[in-house]
Amino acid sequence: MGMKLNNLNYENVIKEFNSDINCKINSINSIVCFDDSASKLLKIIGRVIDNIDGEIKFSDEMETAVYIPTDPASFPWLNVEDNIKYVLENSTHLSNKIENNILQIINDVGLNGYEKHFSDNNSLGFRFRISIARALVFNSILILIDNSFCVMDDETKFELFDMIKSISKKYDVSFLINTKNISDAIYLSENIYLMKEGKETFLDSINLLEEWKELGSEDRRSRQQKIVEKIINIFTKNNLDNIQLKL
Repeated sequence: MGMKLNNLNYENVIKEFNSDINCKINSINSIVCFDDSASKLLKIIGRVIDNIDGEIKFSDEMETAVYIPTDPASFPWLNVEDNIKYVLENSTHLSNKIENNILQIINDVGLNGYEKHFSDNNSLGFRFRISIARALVFNSILILIDNSFCVMDDETKFELFDMIKSISKKYDVSFLINTKNISDAIYLSENIYLMKEGKETFLDSINLLEEWKELGSEDRRSRQQKIVEKIINIFTKNNLDNIQLKL
């Protein structure tokens, strides 16, 4: 599975943007970006914003993408199960047979036993799990995550990372994640795309499977440090030196 982006234009953020994004089945991919351009790009791919010029081509016409914003969206007046069923009840193309899978999906996102629970607006990790469940009910092949982990503590974040890896394999779903955290991208991803506002394509892309193989004789910490340095060098060569990352 992949996407081809042709001559995308949106306001003054994305201009004549062209690129290919390889999101093969059950892969996790990240865009590392330190401005708003990757967020805008995910919203365009997820059809959250209109008034754009250009074209997005999926490799399969039946593929759909679901967008999850920075602050996970759930209805506080609905419990977990009803929040997830809301997608079923308000979609014209979903089959009712999916309803039989809702309890399994709830279990797979780590909310088993909380079906009748009403989430607190401050429970970001809990609400994020609801967002993932709703995307799975929607039967999306591609889930777009827009910098959601920046507002979470490390313990919650890494629990969700493990959940995403499990979900990706079990449901044959791919993820495209916008993040400002280089270390998070390295931990999660198969491919990393580097993006800067005003550029007509990605600055570069890094296939982590190839990188790990090339650095195979070194310990994990050393390999990660070298990939971090490689990413920083690409950004600094493109006049972006205010990089903040967590190692």
